[in-house]
Amino acid sequence: MKTLSVLFVFSVLTAGAARAYGEEAKLCTAIRFQAMPEPMLFTDTSRYGEAKPLAKDPTVIRHNGRYLMYYSVQGYPTDKAPAGIKPGLWTSAIAESTDLVHWKRIGDLEIKRPVDIYGIVAPCVKKFDGKIHLFGQAPGVPGGQNQIWHATSEDGLRFVCTDTKPAFTPKNNWSINRSIDAEVYRLGNDMILLYASREKPDGKIQRLGMARAPYGSAYDASCWTDLSVEKPLLEPEEPWEMSCLEAGTVIVHRGVHYLLYAGAYNHERQQIGAAYSMDGLHYKRFSKEPVLPHGAPESWNAWESGHPGLFQDDDGQIYLFYQGKKTLKGDYFLSCLKVTFCYD
Repeated sequence: MKTLSVLFVFSVLTAGAARAYGEEAKLCTAIRFQAMPEPMLFTDTSRYGEAKPLAKDPTVIRHNGRYLMYYSVQGYPTDKAPAGIKPGLWTSAIAESTDLVHWKRIGDLEIKRPVDIYGIVAPCVKKFDGKIHLFGQAPGVPGGQNQIWHATSEDGLRFVCTDTKPAFTPKNNWSINRSIDAEVYRLGNDMILLYASREKPDGKIQRLGMARAPYGSAYDASCWTDLSVEKPLLEPEEPWEMSCLEAGTVIVHRGVHYLLYAGAYNHERQQIGAAYSMDGLHYKRFSKEPVLPHGAPESWNAWESGHPGLFQDDDGQIYLFYQGKKTLKGDYFLSCLKVTFCYD
């Protein structure tokens, strides 16, 4: 994989908007994505071997001296499914690393639950409240497969579901009964949840919504309040976004919330866009174009650069994890880029 450097220039924030957030807040004028010192490409061959590798939807934390990456993986074939596991049912898996470049699969995500579900996909894993928290949708659960569930862990390997029902179901005027692609971040005394859902009545267009819960709460179904009641947080507007926004991920830098998101469905041509917020609640696009497009012809991500996941290390360095594939029906790999916010 060749060294990648993508430079994207944004308009400078007005002084009035900066004052509204506080004198310390400053919007960057450019974001640069740069390749790791060594090429980072990871996939999972535990289901179908080298013939059909697949790893999607990355999220990363640092815990007990190592990095843990959680990602979606396809279901087991009939002849390899563990006892009690339905073949073909998607779940998540975990890989570990000491340098963010070389990754080793640990195994499938282990979840103890009071209801009969297996796994959680599109995981969002974060550390707060002294615990590791996971938010994601659970496949194979009647009435709850397209909703966001919550689980916690002490070691990052074994999780326990918080409740017998989904943690969040949209309660708004614009979406169907669906919530996927969770992202959570703290905002003062609240925890903010970003989710993706589809429009009423036919569910063809996917948009981003937002909910709020008290920080330090149980984060179960009784805690969340949908904030995108009348309209979505963001919806597809630009030609490259086609009919879908999903997989929002947020990082704060110099008092500004930066949101990266996936535009277009996977079967179209997903690329990564950016938005910013001065209050963590209202977001505005940086540009009409993606900040991280798909790769050049014949490259590993020639068809797609998608489903971003931002991670900030202990030293302050920010990384973007994302998925890609070479062709429309190609195999999914994960990669990582360094993120630098530039100021004039």
